[in-house]
Amino acid sequence: MGYLSWMRTEMSLRKLLTRLALVIVALLTVLAPAQLASAHAILLTSEPAPSAVLDQSPTEIALFFNEFVDTVFGKIRILDSSGNVVQTIKPVRDATNQTIVRAPISKLKEGTYVVVWRVASADSHPVQGSFAFQIGNTSTDVSAISNGQVLERHGLASLFDVIRWVTYLGVVLLIGGIGLLQAVRTDRLSPRSTLALMGGWAFAALGTLEGLIAYGPHISGYKIYKAVDLSLLSETLMTQYGKMQLTRLALLGIIGTLISVIQFRGTWWWKIGAWTSLVGITLTMSLAGHPVATNPVPLSVGLDMLHMLAISLWVGPLLIIVYDRNMWLANDESTSAPSLRWFSRTAGFAVPVIVVTGVIQAWFMLGGFSHILDSRYGRTLIVKVCLVVVLIALGAVSRVAMQQKRSGSLRQSMGIEVLFGIIILTITAALVAMPQKGTIEPAPLSSTIFQGQMIVELSLTSARVGQSEVHVVVARADGTFVQIETATARMSMPARNIPNGPIALEETGSNHFSGVTDFAYSGEWVIEILVKQTASSTTLFKIAVEIKK
Repeated sequence: MGYLSWMRTEMSLRKLLTRLALVIVALLTVLAPAQLASAHAILLTSEPAPSAVLDQSPTEIALFFNEFVDTVFGKIRILDSSGNVVQTIKPVRDATNQTIVRAPISKLKEGTYVVVWRVASADSHPVQGSFAFQIGNTSTDVSAISNGQVLERHGLASLFDVIRWVTYLGVVLLIGGIGLLQAVRTDRLSPRSTLALMGGWAFAALGTLEGLIAYGPHISGYKIYKAVDLSLLSETLMTQYGKMQLTRLALLGIIGTLISVIQFRGTWWWKIGAWTSLVGITLTMSLAGHPVATNPVPLSVGLDMLHMLAISLWVGPLLIIVYDRNMWLANDESTSAPSLRWFSRTAGFAVPVIVVTGVIQAWFMLGGFSHILDSRYGRTLIVKVCLVVVLIALGAVSRVAMQQKRSGSLRQSMGIEVLFGIIILTITAALVAMPQKGTIEPAPLSSTIFQGQMIVELSLTSARVGQSEVHVVVARADGTFVQIETATARMSMPARNIPNGPIALEETGSNHFSGVTDFAYSGEWVIEILVKQTASSTTLFKIAVEIKK
């Protein structure tokens, strides 16, 4: 009888998995974005170009990105050389190319201006930056203004980290709890197990609702005291993130209804309703995160869903078993033995899925592993992998303790597993907010250029695509002071037929000149520095620099 019962369970599971596969394919077809993307959006170039010197005021600001961006909460501010906001404009996407953002502006006077922009990338995360341009001959150093505007981090960013963690914890408890309670038949549910399941539902619902409310203020760059600004809710619902949050709330409503009649969890309609909703919930999380900004999108979304489901079916039951150990780890083997056997078997399936999907996802997101240590995302991912390895080892210890029926050792090892599981969930929630390649730490570049009896020390704070400070120091070849009138700089990219464009330099010290520029593309750029010693004597220094992605 036991064998026949096991066979029937396996056949039911196979049918359920088949239905789930069909649901996943259908949902991916309907909801997955059509456009391709890669990581966070990156500004390729702009009009006016960074460090451009114009004869007259431009009529618009145009931003050219490498992928689709969302402008529902987009904002472009123009600051003068004193840091005062002179114009604030809401950008719109170009009618024919949705990777281009345009904002018409009013006429500007002569002077140096900083453009500070903020939009949302395809994966729903805010992307921002700044660049400077000049009108006429009046030039001012605005690097401090530019950097200060972009690097400021409001409390809402930290609040969103908490919201993600609460949502992840809730979903893991829901999926793992329903899997455990459905697989292990018991005549009754203890108050603790019921509380854990309802707590998971409450965490998931609370995190989703707060994310829906706080997304608008977060993307708009508001401070934390404006976290609950309901006036932005209607605009949030127009975004991909808002649609996914609203869909998740609806699915959580279905799950909540099914939990209220959990005594029917063995029926076919309860199983289909619960697991279809849970798979849908993981889909909404994938469609509002990194997977929709990683090529190929359908495969990336599918891998992310499998990864999340596997983690939930491993860590979720673990949390509930340890929390309600008097029920699941009791001496009564009619309850504890089936639950531990199911958990051990499920973990045995889940761990390989987690490892394989995680490795493939990391490969896609990072573009390979050769530069995994170059980014904060890559380094954090390595920490997560190490913790998962520790968790697997602890699971092996627990399995031995279970086989040898050492209840004390089993409770202790599973308790430590829970601690590592929570830490891994925290890191997972943090990884969701990190650009994989968009915020790679700066790679400074410093080089000495010799020309006759003079040298130029050229320094870049970052030799990567994006914004970089440029520092130029002029001296004699022996390092002593040399009298000069001024120094100017320009840069070009012959491989892409980008002609020489000026780098606005200001003298910030004795023979020390500084400025800010933007490298729109990776590859070899040519920087030329013209040092004017007298009215009739100018020396050209030229160097090729390699800019990385």
